[in-house]
Amino acid sequence: MSKRFVTICVAILVAEVGVTAALATPALGTLTSIVFARGTLVEPVDAFDGGVTLIADETTDHAVQTITFAPGASSGWHTHPGVILVTVQSGTLTHYNADCSSEEISAGQTFHETRGISEGSRRRGFSLGGGGTIVRNEGTVPVVVYVTYIVPAGEPLRIDMPNPGCPVN
Repeated sequence: MSKRFVTICVAILVAEVGVTAALATPALGTLTSIVFARGTLVEPVDAFDGGVTLIADETTDHAVQTITFAPGASSGWHTHPGVILVTVQSGTLTHYNADCSSEEISAGQTFHETRGISEGSRRRGFSLGGGGTIVRNEGTVPVVVYVTYIVPAGEPLRIDMPNPGCPVN
């Protein structure tokens, strides 16, 4: 490869990363976030019990976090490299999909996010479809959630995304 070709490829890569970063939507409003623990499960998992199946072919990181959303706060558009489970401990969140559809999740309810489309989400008509998601506290009281992440080892827990064209930030 010529030095000029490598320089052009690097310049294109830097430009693409810069454009993606510039289009990403950061969290808005007052958020507090605490990661309680993060650990690595070195062995692949193929577990089934009580109707629950967990299969991971590679080494995975598992993390548990609590996030508090003040009234008016949002997560910003984002996605995750694995599977996350979110349980609302108090308050009500509005969860928006990349197609701008939304659903309210109240205290005691749980939802999941992935970049793929799960059968359960497809049946409910709600899935990320690869375009990201945003959650917002559109109420008047703080919302507290607990998040469980299962992600490929070493990956970030969250990846910022640009707004897919929805009227929500």
